[in-house]
Amino acid sequence: MKKSVVIALCVAVIVLGAGGAWWWMGRDRGSSSSTLGVVGNPFSPAERTQRAERVKQFIAHRRQLWREASYIDIRQAAIDGDLVAQRRLSEVYEDCRMFDVSMNRTLVMLSNLAKGNPRYAPTVSGMLGDRARLCVQAEADLAKNPGAAEYWLHRSAKSGDAVSEMRYFSRSVPKLSQTQYQYFIDKARVSGDPDAIFELSLLLPKLDGKWPDAIQATAFEGGTAEQAWILAACRAGYDCARGSRLMNLVCLSTLSCAHSSFEGYLDESVSDPAQRALRQQQLAVIESSILTPKAQ
Repeated sequence: MKKSVVIALCVAVIVLGAGGAWWWMGRDRGSSSSTLGVVGNPFSPAERTQRAERVKQFIAHRRQLWREASYIDIRQAAIDGDLVAQRRLSEVYEDCRMFDVSMNRTLVMLSNLAKGNPRYAPTVSGMLGDRARLCVQAEADLAKNPGAAEYWLHRSAKSGDAVSEMRYFSRSVPKLSQTQYQYFIDKARVSGDPDAIFELSLLLPKLDGKWPDAIQATAFEGGTAEQAWILAACRAGYDCARGSRLMNLVCLSTLSCAHSSFEGYLDESVSDPAQRALRQQQLAVIESSILTPKAQ
């Protein structure tokens, strides 16, 4: 690919204005926890089993919020204090604003293309269905409160959702130090949260300087590294199939809408064998050296 997938996704989504990262810089990092529950040393056999069960429950909960829940369901869960629902509600506002403003013409064009291209039809009809399911009421609420997306992301981050914390912080600073990036890696590694692993791919372009560990350094260099981190998230349970938010954004930002998964999209988009080999090498480093919990 000539352009990084992650850069394209970031351009596609309306970027939130953030008021600074003072709250993160001053907080007690040791007390912060992911929505999956970060424990002090989760790497004994029993704790590995517990971690796997938490991840399984999280994936099911996430699927319900992203794939099935109505706008009213998501908003009520957010109001009731569900931190993941608060993050999801922020995304709904972002996406509906995107559909209404920057991507409205693109969606109309894709709708016309899908009429003559059956490979495009499932993705485009899914996006139109999501828009109808979520955006009528969301846009009405946005008209009353234009800052709703920012509010719910900040609320989720302040309350301890690791992914919201990562997202809010990354939108507040131009660069992340290696120490800050390692802090977020540790959260993803300990929790096993696929969303946190995916968010690391979005943080990668902000990493300041070369990674100090020579063995791990390749996993932080170049556009294929961003792809490798996304694949690591997919393999950990992040929703990378057709109809997911990821694949919808790929469709909108690259006009590649025929693929059933992100990995299938990469296989068709990246034809250079050297790039493919490098991405696989980076993926192996991410999974075996960076994200794998070490046994006691």
